[in-house]
Amino acid sequence: MKKSVGILSGLAVAIAIAATAGAWYTGKQLPAELQASVTRANEELLKATAGTGGSMSLELTSLEQHLYSSTAHYRLKAKDVWLGEGQALNFDVGITDQLEHGPFPWSRVKALKLMPVMVSSNSVLDKDEATAKWYSAAGEQSPITANVDVGYGGHIDSDVRLAPIKLNEVDGNSVDFSGMQVLLSGDREGKAVKIHANADRLQMKLVGADHPPATFTLDKFKVGGNLASTDHDMVYVGNVDVLLGQLEAVLGPKQEVMLLKDLEQTNLYTAEGADKIGARIAYKVGDINYANRAVGSGKMVVTMNSVDVPALQSLAEWYQTKLPEVQAMQAATAAGEPMPSFNMSEEEKVKVQADLQKMLAAKPKLALEELSFKTANGQSHFKLALDFAAPSSFDLPPDQLAKQLISQLNGELLVSKPMVGDLTALQALLEGQTDPQAIAQQSSQAGEMLGMMALQSGMATVKGDDVVSNLHYADGMVDFNGKKMTVEEFAMIFAAHLAALSPQG
Repeated sequence: MKKSVGILSGLAVAIAIAATAGAWYTGKQLPAELQASVTRANEELLKATAGTGGSMSLELTSLEQHLYSSTAHYRLKAKDVWLGEGQALNFDVGITDQLEHGPFPWSRVKALKLMPVMVSSNSVLDKDEATAKWYSAAGEQSPITANVDVGYGGHIDSDVRLAPIKLNEVDGNSVDFSGMQVLLSGDREGKAVKIHANADRLQMKLVGADHPPATFTLDKFKVGGNLASTDHDMVYVGNVDVLLGQLEAVLGPKQEVMLLKDLEQTNLYTAEGADKIGARIAYKVGDINYANRAVGSGKMVVTMNSVDVPALQSLAEWYQTKLPEVQAMQAATAAGEPMPSFNMSEEEKVKVQADLQKMLAAKPKLALEELSFKTANGQSHFKLALDFAAPSSFDLPPDQLAKQLISQLNGELLVSKPMVGDLTALQALLEGQTDPQAIAQQSSQAGEMLGMMALQSGMATVKGDDVVSNLHYADGMVDFNGKKMTVEEFAMIFAAHLAALSPQG
């Protein structure tokens, strides 16, 4: 018995010595590690705000060190960061970070997380004049908290929480947010990252003098992803999936309800050799309901292949330098004023054309693989695929340039007559019609009329219950619904059909 007690006592002393030594080592390493983290954060903030007309920065203002813990204070600043609409983003907030030294931080031990780590960080947003409103909306707790565990091998696990918020403005606008958790794991260089996030509910009510109240409620929001960096800066491959259980919108003078259920966005990015990437982005709405009437469901899939990354990044960098001009043009358009000119020097023109040539030399492909809508009795879809190539010159006449830019095009439009009938019946019901026989007759006539117009115009064919139109282009020739012709002949036919469909003055 005495021997066992002696062994246990010796083990306890050994663990205590190891913990103290580890804490001392962590304390010695901490200043350099924090400064390196701040430097990396500022590098990422610089990239993220490029072209916004402003800047963001993180500063370590003080560090108080003890044997088993330390306290770090930061300032996060944003100046004139334009996000595309509204006013530019400006703030200066403080962050307090309580750091527990490894290898066994007490907060982890209490949670039975016994794997040794170098440091465990617990940070909160400071309460001051700038953040007092946020604190009040969050029930006087920090609106944002973060726990970050840093392993000795450089692995990082982060748990970021957005607190539940209730905000009621005097003008009637309100926000009711259940809070959100974001879990991130990866390495300190950001070469690989896994993400999982979820939020139960967000409700926003918008009241304005010039429009009826609008209420938006989002339920069961989730994000999951697994990304890995490439040899190109800010370019990652992997997947990110976004799910939303339900979106409810109460709109209009009658405060009618629109329900969208089972919304999905799936993103897949793949490497194609050393310098090219591909992507597949899919959107899905499982069910649409309006004013207690079933509408249907929809899906869209977009793919890209053989995209030259260096050329794309170079074009993006150039575009960012032009953002102030683009913003001025957008502002002028919104105000109904004459649009300012878009200035481009001869040197810029040469560089942009060289980047475009490089991108097109990779023969990129862009496809709308599916754009579909389904109702109770039918489904319609549209597909379009484009293969690009590098032209001999960008100074060619427009018609010749287009022929060389697009090496191949395939398109298909299929419209279901029963689906058109379903939508016609829905419109009649929403307009207040109640006679079942009249509604059924309108529904049937709408589908048949569409088929008749398609045949008479020559723009489509009818196959059973579907109105179908096919277009194929390659080598300067067009195949339109089985009829071969030159591009010029097709353009004339298409223009004539459009003129026939246009309202007569």
